[in-house]
Amino acid sequence: MSFELTVQKLVYGGEALGHHEGRAVLAPRVLPGERAEVEAVRTAKGVVHARPVRILETSPERVDPPCPYFGRCGGCQYQHLRPDLQPIVKGEILRETLRRIGKITWDSEIALHTASPWNYRNQAQLKVARQADGQIALGFFEAESHRLCPVDACLILSPRLNAILGELSRPAWTSRLGECREIELWADDRDERVMVSLGGGLGQGGAEATARDMLAQIPGVVSVAAESGGRLLVFGESGLEYAVGDFRYRVSPGSFFQASRYLLPDLLEAVTAGRSGRLALDLFAGVGLFTLPLARQFEKVVGVEAAETSAADLAANAKAHSLGNVRAVGETAFDFLRRFAQAEPDLVVLDPPRAGVETGALKFLTDCRPKQIHYLSCSPPTLARDLSFLLQCGYGIISIEMFDLFPQTYHIESLVRLTRSDLAGP
Repeated sequence: MSFELTVQKLVYGGEALGHHEGRAVLAPRVLPGERAEVEAVRTAKGVVHARPVRILETSPERVDPPCPYFGRCGGCQYQHLRPDLQPIVKGEILRETLRRIGKITWDSEIALHTASPWNYRNQAQLKVARQADGQIALGFFEAESHRLCPVDACLILSPRLNAILGELSRPAWTSRLGECREIELWADDRDERVMVSLGGGLGQGGAEATARDMLAQIPGVVSVAAESGGRLLVFGESGLEYAVGDFRYRVSPGSFFQASRYLLPDLLEAVTAGRSGRLALDLFAGVGLFTLPLARQFEKVVGVEAAETSAADLAANAKAHSLGNVRAVGETAFDFLRRFAQAEPDLVVLDPPRAGVETGALKFLTDCRPKQIHYLSCSPPTLARDLSFLLQCGYGIISIEMFDLFPQTYHIESLVRLTRSDLAGP
């Protein structure tokens, strides 16, 4: 069933919100103020999810998407919106989400950090699938599905990663990669050296032969990791080295690192700036992106990371920079805080995954009464939930910043600085 829809606003997740016959309707690739013919696809929790059939009245903010896969590939949601307007829209979505979910009204400025909207990704997770004609193809999943959208080039990937995508898409390689389910590519800060991870399917002999041929034949590939028989085999270099500012980070296969290359120096400076003192905690520390610079500002820094590979990289990176005041802890934030006995750390940095910080960990955190908290979030809904808890526990928001790390997509990275209310100035 198709019907006309006039859109009021964009919402988190990349869709546009309108109403029809008293019901909320969400539709992708439509802009506020536009009138569109849409077709209902499904209804969930009283909300109609629709797909656009045609735009009847066009917004002046609309542009022609430069990517031929836009609308089918699930990677981007905003290529039809002017790039200069995307961060402004995201800032308003962040503000509205804090108000709707966290009951937090933030009327002050949200500082926006932006960079080039194209070729910014230093990481790609390519899906591998056999097509109807029997040929193996590489690409990304279609939106809300596990159907493959074959892709020859991606406008948000770095030039080096696009070159490797093009190489791996040739029949000479796809014929060898058909048993993989996923191929992950990581490029370094110069976009010169690349680490490849082959996910699943290759036997040990096939994995080694494929890895060694990639190292020898594909320009830029310096490390190849392959799953085989329940083990991770690594060929070439043991990982990748990524430089941000004065620091160089070892990133091993399976470790977490930020996937957007242009704004990393700004992000690092914003998260770590403005504080010094006796003790800082970096929870969800990854390989130590923030731990290392914090160690130059505080007498002691504890970096806490649950993922074993990332925790090992964290410890190695601290050692490589001769930072003897860093303690690397390989456990969950909950388990660490449950036993943490030191009261009133000067600063706690939180950089959790999309699920946010579990309530138990937040309770233990507020019990130790940190003087200041810097919360870096990749999910406005869970950020709103967690901030609401922190505000109820005696913290106040100092500032909010948004980093548009992933232009053309709905993803929002935000930094919220909080201080204990009894320490706040007049």
